[in-house]
Amino acid sequence: MKNFLNAINQHCQTLLEACLPSHCLLCHLPSKQSLICQCCYDSILTDRPCCLHCGCGLTSSQAYCGECLQHPFSFRQLHAIASYQTPFPVLIKQLKYNDQILYADLLGLLLAHSIQNRYSQQQLQEIDYIIAVPLHIKKHRSRGFNQAQLIKDSLVKHLPVLTLYEPPVNQPFIIRNKLTTAQEGLSRAQRLHNLNHAFSLSKDAEISLQGKSIVIIDDVVTTGATINSLCQCLSTAKVKTIDVWCICRTELG
Repeated sequence: MKNFLNAINQHCQTLLEACLPSHCLLCHLPSKQSLICQCCYDSILTDRPCCLHCGCGLTSSQAYCGECLQHPFSFRQLHAIASYQTPFPVLIKQLKYNDQILYADLLGLLLAHSIQNRYSQQQLQEIDYIIAVPLHIKKHRSRGFNQAQLIKDSLVKHLPVLTLYEPPVNQPFIIRNKLTTAQEGLSRAQRLHNLNHAFSLSKDAEISLQGKSIVIIDDVVTTGATINSLCQCLSTAKVKTIDVWCICRTELG
């Protein structure tokens, strides 16, 4: 019986390896059935000087950017793997516009490893909910999926240290009410107007999220206006803390 089970296990492992790419998704060299080779992994996950609050890249040794000193965001801190630079634009566009779902697993894996380098195990275990930025229902139907949700699912899979509450499956905590236009290029006043009442909470969220530590997941944070609007919505549920984790944070200016 034991030999039979071992044979089944070995067969399943062979099938799993057959489903995984044999070449790195970035450089296309052999990767030993991993999504990314070690060389590309080491070159991507490097430290970068950034604002300790909004995660925007900085060229000097200052702790905070000028925007945060004047208009701090409603979250506690934002963590991004990198600025919006090679190879991430290609990876994100392959996921969002070419339906290459495998790239969500790669992005979630990279984000998980980046998070482990920044947060202690104790800090991670204090997180109660991880919530992907929702898409408006029209955009969700058009695209067929929410890329932030796919990245979030991959992230949770690669961060087993997390002990999370599970939100209701059929009733999302956050509803996106407005199909907003792009925030880039708008003034601060225009961004605020564009996102007025863009999000709302379900009744379950108002109860379940009170006093909880929340992490929001997105693929790219540009101006931060969308994320900030979502954080302000979550704050009405009297959450304890809100952090933001994303793949890329675009630079100011």
